[in-house]
Amino acid sequence: MKHNLLIFFCITAAALSSIIFWETDYLWLVLAGIALLFIGVTAYGSAQIQVNYFVKSINKGGRVKAIALTFDDGPDPDSTPRILDTLLENDLKATFFVIGKKAVNHPELLRRIVDEGHTIANHSYSHHYLIALFSTQKLRTDIQRCNEAIRDITGRVPVFFRPPFGVTNPRYVTVLKDLQMQSIGWSLRSMDTRAKNKYQLIQKIISKLKPKDIVLLHDHLSLTADTLPDIIGHCRQMGIKIEPLPRLIGKEPYENH
Repeated sequence: MKHNLLIFFCITAAALSSIIFWETDYLWLVLAGIALLFIGVTAYGSAQIQVNYFVKSINKGGRVKAIALTFDDGPDPDSTPRILDTLLENDLKATFFVIGKKAVNHPELLRRIVDEGHTIANHSYSHHYLIALFSTQKLRTDIQRCNEAIRDITGRVPVFFRPPFGVTNPRYVTVLKDLQMQSIGWSLRSMDTRAKNKYQLIQKIISKLKPKDIVLLHDHLSLTADTLPDIIGHCRQMGIKIEPLPRLIGKEPYENH
């Protein structure tokens, strides 16, 4: 784990600094610098899922020269059906990282997602804004509860998991290993949660899109539903294929399936 290497480096640097600077006025300054380095790198690694600092996530595709569309934070009774309609009209498959408590409230949308050939994945049950501070047991319960909700509705137990907000820590390593789940990140963040209009969102995606990208979108946003047809159209104009995530990364999305 990269974090263990950082700990080793900082401890070694602190020990050597104590020897070298022991009789100088610089010791505490050097130690403070090492401490700040440790805090800064740890914070960055926790917030940036792509660097695989704590958890080894799949952040882009393998040999298949295509992209995958993934949607977080649903299902939503207004936007998710519109997104599904667009995908159906274009004969495309996507992956939906659902929030368990929303899935329980809208089981018909989960069934439709599965019936139309899309992939259901786990995005935690609560999506609590402090989930990164949960204890190992509480985190395990939350993630497992989401899996159970999906299983009860669709009969399928997801293997794919995306950490809320893309934030990871060592507790995720333990929990995902126990549950035999695979963390899925992304290589292109659409920033649809911040886009002011569809043209801004299209430009953000198309200007950076490349083969093997895993694209992060959100299916609880009306703007995303409005823009999806244009995104698909631009991909076709650019000659970029859209494939299901399991095919792009070469992994099965469900237990024993």
